[in-house]
Amino acid sequence: MIFTSLPVSSHALVTLRALTPADIPVWFRYLTLPQVYEHTSWLPQSPSELTGMVAGAEPSTPSSRLRLAIALRTNDELVGTAGFHTVAPENRSAEIAYDLAPSAWGKGIATYACGLLTAWAHSDAGLNRVQATALESNARSRRVLERCGFRCEGLLRGYRLVRGTPGNFFMYSHLSDDAP
Repeated sequence: MIFTSLPVSSHALVTLRALTPADIPVWFRYLTLPQVYEHTSWLPQSPSELTGMVAGAEPSTPSSRLRLAIALRTNDELVGTAGFHTVAPENRSAEIAYDLAPSAWGKGIATYACGLLTAWAHSDAGLNRVQATALESNARSRRVLERCGFRCEGLLRGYRLVRGTPGNFFMYSHLSDDAP
């Protein structure tokens, strides 16, 4: 198993923890806000579509994805999620993804979570490559990746369907020997 421990957050505003069933309605509410989904490939039709992301919802294998809650330290309220999907242990690689409620935008939370998870993936999970994709229109996410030392590898035209339409995505990578 690649993910045997969880990263520890020292951020003043947020902590990272396992997603719980109580987080699902909050997550669904902000993922379906127009300002969130217009720059992502998310658009769940119901909260039940997200339940598979809760810790322990699926059997654990070396290629299992990991999605963590980003929660406020003050009241444990979910304000975002971050984690890895497309995990390939044989290649020591995974794709990082994150999302935030608009109330948490502009506070450095996404940059912190992305940086923490990337460093942890290299040091604790033994990943050589952490990659990320960002929709061509998602300038905020691209800036987060660049602040975290990711390198843009190019534009992937028609890479993934976004609500039924082929979307262009920028591919980014961070290798274990890249500067933090």
